[in-house]
Amino acid sequence: MHIGITQRVVTIEDICERRDTLDQRWTSLMTGLGFTPILLPNMLSDINAYLRDIRLDGVVLTGGDDILDYATESSATPERDRLEQALIEYCMSEDLPLIGICRGFQSIVNHFEGKLKSIKHHVAVRHQIRLSETFMPGTERMINVNSFHNLGVLQDDLPRNLKAQAWAEDGTVEAATVKNHNIIGIMWHPEREEPTTTWDTALFRQAFGGHTF
Repeated sequence: MHIGITQRVVTIEDICERRDTLDQRWTSLMTGLGFTPILLPNMLSDINAYLRDIRLDGVVLTGGDDILDYATESSATPERDRLEQALIEYCMSEDLPLIGICRGFQSIVNHFEGKLKSIKHHVAVRHQIRLSETFMPGTERMINVNSFHNLGVLQDDLPRNLKAQAWAEDGTVEAATVKNHNIIGIMWHPEREEPTTTWDTALFRQAFGGHTF
């Protein structure tokens, strides 16, 4: 399966370059699960034409960068915002699975006009999260995850067409699915777990194996 992977934007001031970059651990994770990662460039003039040409089987919106509505002038990446919003729409229209990781989850929330808020104690820590009783049956109901974000979403700020599926101890939503679509967002980073956890492996296999949440 060919899975499109979005990339972080990094500006190298000394040589006047603005680059698309990806943590190498994403390649290890995706190939280890039997998928073929296709890196998606941020600067596409016709996103939908490009997506039709490469014929993806699914998409991962990776972490990193600030969403435009919550970014400073120096941290804004409007080209990535444009790509990820188009990817969400494309996956919905083509009935393709999509997983949003950290910023990717925030992109999903933002796409459906939910609200993100600054939160504390979620950067470079580990914590327990509680899963809903009906989400990912056959897996654990409490899992320990990494955390690298300072923007989160509260239950009351989640868009109506998203369903919360996991919560941190402070009540912030750690995972949610889009109703009537095979789209899920999670706030932790599976690629930073070495080896990949059993739960994350099950999530990716379910999402890209044609099973709905």
